[in-house]
Amino acid sequence: MRVNKYDVDEKNTNFSLKNLKRALKYSKKYKKQLLLVFFIHLSITLISLIYAKIIQYGIDNITTKMIFESLVKFFIISASLQVVVVLLHNFRNKKLTKVNENVIEDLKNDLFTHLQYLSSNYYDTRPHGKILVRLTEYSENVSTLITNGLIDTILQLLSITLTLIFMIITNISLTLITLLGVIILTIIFSFTTKIKRKLKHQINNKKSNMNAYFYETIKGLDTTKIFNRSYENEKIHDSLTDAFFEAYCKYIKYSNISWSSTAIVSNTVQIAIYTIGIFYLFPSITLGTIVAMGSYSTRFWNPIKNLFLRMDEFIESMTSLERILETLDEPITIKNNENPVKKEIEGNIEFKDVVFQYNDDKIILDNISFKIKQGQKVAIVGETGSGKTTIANLIARFYDINKGNIYIDNTDIKDYDLNCLRRQVSIMQQDNYLFTDTIMNNLKYGNINISDKEIINLCKKIDLDDWIKEFANGYETVLENHGNTLSDGEKQLLSYIRVLINDPKILVLDEATSKIDVRTENLIQNKINNLIKDKTTITIAHRLSTIVNSDIILFIKDKKILEIGNHQELMNKKGEYYKLFSSQDNLI
Repeated sequence: MRVNKYDVDEKNTNFSLKNLKRALKYSKKYKKQLLLVFFIHLSITLISLIYAKIIQYGIDNITTKMIFESLVKFFIISASLQVVVVLLHNFRNKKLTKVNENVIEDLKNDLFTHLQYLSSNYYDTRPHGKILVRLTEYSENVSTLITNGLIDTILQLLSITLTLIFMIITNISLTLITLLGVIILTIIFSFTTKIKRKLKHQINNKKSNMNAYFYETIKGLDTTKIFNRSYENEKIHDSLTDAFFEAYCKYIKYSNISWSSTAIVSNTVQIAIYTIGIFYLFPSITLGTIVAMGSYSTRFWNPIKNLFLRMDEFIESMTSLERILETLDEPITIKNNENPVKKEIEGNIEFKDVVFQYNDDKIILDNISFKIKQGQKVAIVGETGSGKTTIANLIARFYDINKGNIYIDNTDIKDYDLNCLRRQVSIMQQDNYLFTDTIMNNLKYGNINISDKEIINLCKKIDLDDWIKEFANGYETVLENHGNTLSDGEKQLLSYIRVLINDPKILVLDEATSKIDVRTENLIQNKINNLIKDKTTITIAHRLSTIVNSDIILFIKDKKILEIGNHQELMNKKGEYYKLFSSQDNLI
């Protein structure tokens, strides 16, 4: 998937049977159930063909003689066969539906798992709505292709073959009329298929654009209201939906050619069979033979119609499949090396000649180096956009650096097992995400093995237990809509507790208390000092009064670490840190 915006179409993919082969692996898991469906449908087809022969025999023999007992047997057998066909149809449909749902689940699971392990860079550069549509709608389209579509295509071809055999046995002259109709339809479909595939790509692109814009608009709804942008957003929405409508109408035009051609040709062939049979071939062939051929023709053309209609579904499913495989083929760049290191870390950190940039864009960190010892309290300060948060993300290896090395306890960060590393490095981010779940489960998010009692005891230690109990149901209060009913400060407090519960060896606080009032912040800081005294703590702050007691302060400017030292040392230098701190002295 190339980097694009909601108003830029994605690059069209190329058709390849290899993609279909890859998709079929999902159906192999259910081959026994699919084989059962196959044989059930085969039975239905054979019963239907035999039924036509019974009708032929009944017209030519029993009905002409009007033997009552024979007529009764004829109707009983006919009715019984129809009941059997209906029951087999129902059983087949239930089995096929179950397999279809299982395939959807398997496909979505693989896609969801892969998406979780893609680097942060993947999500930084793509509209999230275009990612979500692949996980939802596209997955369901593909499952139709590799279950219902696959089985149905095989069964329809089998039905056509068996019906054709019965037709040839019954009368070859009338069979040739049917085959002529097939040739005409094949020519029509070979012309329209390539055009429909191109138009289907356009439909998917326009739908993907709409989803991307919907997602972006909903996420930014508060900002929309603040700036009264509703009218302008509606115009953008209208232009996107108009583009989708235009693409869809073009596709429907060629789709209509397909089904209308099938209807016209099949009906014309059936009329020709009866006309030629009655006016030109009768009585050299019996009336029962003509009726049987008409019945066979109907049974022959029904699967033909279904196959050509399936062609539209196949085109849609393949375009969806190609998008999904494109996502599954997206390389996992942040991954474990062979034999990754799994060990308890102490908390020593070293950046050595580190260079980093996002997406070949401007350099964010240019050849920076520093060391942090186990248990030290370190602050990173600097102007907005100087790269402070980037350093935090690199320590947790959300991104890989372009040059240089990052070491933890003298081991390159790339050599660590990712789960082991991230279990021991926790980041309290600026924007705190709470899930639609209870407060207790949100607090347990990073440490699901911790007991409720342990969490309550921790909250008591930092004097937040009474605060949580003030919620409607205390710890069992469900945070609706990702906690948006809470204030920013309340969300930050819960996120702060969640990080502490994870009990990391390296704790990064990225503007962790920026939305908490100063009094509450001071109370919390005093209470948690004992909890984090042995942890390597890195604080990123704009409020410099909160980091004056840090062991080391790193001042970043112009992509480099400009000054290093404790508060007093940097104040004595009267450099950039001094100027920044002095400008905030009213906050001290």
